[in-house]
Amino acid sequence: MKPGITAIRLFLFLLFVPVTTMPAFCQSTAGFSGYFGIPSAELSPDKSLTIGYHQLNNKYYDGFYHGKYDLDVGYIDLGYLPVMEIGIRITRPRGFQTDKKTTWDRMIALRGLPLKESRYFPAVVVGFQGFYTTAKGKGASYFNSTYIVLTKNFHFKKVFRNLGLTAGYGSDIIPANTYQYIGFFGGVKITPQHLDFLELMMDYDADKWNAGIRVTILKHLILLAGYEGLDAFSGGLSYRFTLP
Repeated sequence: MKPGITAIRLFLFLLFVPVTTMPAFCQSTAGFSGYFGIPSAELSPDKSLTIGYHQLNNKYYDGFYHGKYDLDVGYIDLGYLPVMEIGIRITRPRGFQTDKKTTWDRMIALRGLPLKESRYFPAVVVGFQGFYTTAKGKGASYFNSTYIVLTKNFHFKKVFRNLGLTAGYGSDIIPANTYQYIGFFGGVKITPQHLDFLELMMDYDADKWNAGIRVTILKHLILLAGYEGLDAFSGGLSYRFTLP
């Protein structure tokens, strides 16, 4: 089946899911809380555990196996206390064959919330993505970023259930082979009125524009679909539950 047909079918499915769904802070294509392609200053709720899988188109990942393979991304994300989020992500080039054990990129992410969102001020999160590796040198570290990001949500009763605005800046101060979010990034997220389960997103990840939709089904299952660079389909699903 052609990728374009698959994308259209998934888009139609997302629009007609059951309306018995609820909103939640959810994962970006990176596997951590954010919009479609960027992190935001919204953290996973305390004691929530999210397990997910995303498929990334190879078009915009030249630094990982020379961009020859689509990427399979698996991740686990934990909301720890109201002010911290910890994530582990594994990225694999699909279809790459080798006898070596280095085809999987393992990444740890840590996100802290020094300032919560209030009526007049945005939330602020400081994030460290790919800050630790067991290998020597920078060659084994991919998708690295150290960033600060701000998010403010607005509620318009007659127009949008929620309008979220995010802006941030990422740095390459930690040595790595490839990076994400280096420079200024930002985006907008819209939840239409009476459609609490649906989020429409447009963002700029400091390199390209992305657009996507996200649907939360029955409080736990989250579907994500969209286009990186507005022309390369990526998406996936995750499952979130609360630990005892």
